[in-house]
Amino acid sequence: MVKPPSPTLLTLGRIIRFCRDAAGIRQADLAKTLGYSVGWLSNVETGQLRARRDQVVAIERALGLAESTLTDVYDDLPHDHPVKRFERYEERERQAARILDYEALAVPGLLQTEETTRALLMAGRPADPPDAIENLVARRMARQEVLRRAAPPPLWVILDETVIRRPVGGPKVHSAQLDHLLDMADRPAISIQLIPLATGAHAGLVSTFYIFSFENAPSIAYSEDPAAGHIHERPELVRIFLDTYHALQTSALPSVASLSIIKEVRDEI
Repeated sequence: MVKPPSPTLLTLGRIIRFCRDAAGIRQADLAKTLGYSVGWLSNVETGQLRARRDQVVAIERALGLAESTLTDVYDDLPHDHPVKRFERYEERERQAARILDYEALAVPGLLQTEETTRALLMAGRPADPPDAIENLVARRMARQEVLRRAAPPPLWVILDETVIRRPVGGPKVHSAQLDHLLDMADRPAISIQLIPLATGAHAGLVSTFYIFSFENAPSIAYSEDPAAGHIHERPELVRIFLDTYHALQTSALPSVASLSIIKEVRDEI
């Protein structure tokens, strides 16, 4: 059975259609302005398709509506299923023009070795069969293709020092992971900074998060808790994550000093 659209999605579509009609704009003309097909806009207006938040913002602007006229309704939509939400995360990661990453617990997925990924997944998903783990490993490794492009997006990473000191996978895997971090940091598009343990309390002890910036769309943030990941698109929420990231930058060591500590930890293994 096909799941019916949510009442909020139907309401959003009706408001878009009402505002378009009130502005005297034909569906075909609005679709052309937005750069989408008439079928796409028709599905949005009938509640059959959930547009992205940046697309709803574009509709607001194209119709000359006050800010938040449509996005306030959009923000009341039910959350995606976790699997679909992570698929959206992967899509946005591939599209990003710049990635800001803060990690409090583990090496970020884009910089993990295959062995580190496998060790983390096996520890975090003890009930999963080996083939399921291997599928997840392959999926995470595939995400790293974004860094192998001819012109990869700049990746700025801030790590709590505990990340590089935790021996995930044992000494051999740990040492190889630190070598990999050092190798990746040699790339011009990648910056790695550490927040030293001596800092004590800092702004990043609450959660890990990522911020994606785009060429022609608003920035978004992504955070995780033990149950699921969460995509944040509301500008005021993204601003909180950006402010937190900037606060973390003031606590982090410069890249040269950070890489020196990573080398020291590697040599101690």
